[in-house]
Parts: sequence; C-alpha cells; structure tokens
Amino acid sequence: METCNAEMKNQVEKMFCDLRSKSEGIVASSSIYKNASDRIMKLVSSRIAAESEGYIVDMYTLLTERIKQEAFFQDPNHLNAFYRLNLREKLNDKYHFEVDSLDAFQKGVDYKEINRLYASLGAAAGTLAVGEILKFAMSSVVNIPFTVIVAGAATVAFSSYFKIVPSRNKIAFKKAVDAFLSDLEHDILNWLADVECFFDGQIKTLYSQN
Repeated sequence: METCNAEMKNQVEKMFCDLRSKSEGIVASSSIYKNASDRIMKLVSSRIAAESEGYIVDMYTLLTERIKQEAFFQDPNHLNAFYRLNLREKLNDKYHFEVDSLDAFQKGVDYKEINRLYASLGAAAGTLAVGEILKFAMSSVVNIPFTVIVAGAATVAFSSYFKIVPSRNKIAFKKAVDAFLSDLEHDILNWLADVECFFDGQIKTLYSQN
C-alpha cells in the first residue's frame, strides 16, 4: 500500500533521489567500508527523521484541504466538529520528532543503544520493517523518538544488507546501498499511507454521528 497523494509521493521520491546521490558520493570517496557505512547510516537516519515531521504537517494540510471541499463539510457545524478532532495534535502525539529527547542524540549517535531500542520495539511490533513499526507506533503508546525508529531501521538494514559485501568491493557496496534505500523508500510511503488511513478513519466518525 502506498499513499495515493501524488504530492507527498513526489516529496519522498525527491528526498530518496538526493540520498542516493549523496550516498554514491560517500561510497566513491571512502576507502574504508566501516567509515562509509557509518556516514551513510547517519545521513539517512538524520535526513529522514528531519523530513518526516514536515511530511506530517504537509499531509495534514493537504488532507484538510481535501475534506473542506466535500459537501458534508460545507456545513459550519460539521467543519467545526472536524477541527475539534484535533488531528494535528493527535498525529504529533503518535510520533516523537524531538531528536534531543534521547541521550544518544545529545552525545552523538550511539548506534548500539539505538539498535537495542529498535530491536525491542520490533519485538513488540512483531516486525523490523520500518513502515510496519511506524504503523504500530501509531496504534500504541510508544515512548521512543521517531528518529530512533529510523536510525534503528538503518542499523538493522545495514547489518543484513552489507554483512557479506567485501569491504573494498565498491560496486557490490553501491548495489547494497541502492537496495537498502529502495526498501526504505517503500516503507516510508507505506507509513504515509497509514497516516492517511488514520486521518480518513477519524473523519468517518463524524459522518456516523450525523
């Protein structure tokens, strides 16, 4: 499932296109595999965590504009009922974007700590796929910042994608990076589709009350 909103999809695709370009530059300029892995991991996790808050804001704005065009919400009472849902605040409550809320990010990214937190969250969700974990975070009380979820996905993916890649085989390494980014892009789009479904589900409660 991917978000049907073309504008949001374009934003995500543009971000991953830039991440691929910068990751290729890291691979090309690095002679040590571990250094390249760490740099790409930090680039991807920090960029996605930073952009995702904007995605939520943009998604809310676009979906709000959409429902305001519907005949049902031409009635001021219905529109006021929509605003009383406080969906923007609900979405904020379901995702934690504060990077500084974890000691690991105050001191510098500690990937061992992030991996431990992400693994515990993955166990609770029954999956390590970032899109599914984000969906789980939406429906549960999860006290882990969003940025940790993304950074955790990067650490898990790197350990699985790159464990058999020779440290000096840049062609194979680049293919692994491309595969990792493609899967992560798909997961982010799935997550945004779930945000859209959550939004629509909340709107349906208003129809049922009238």
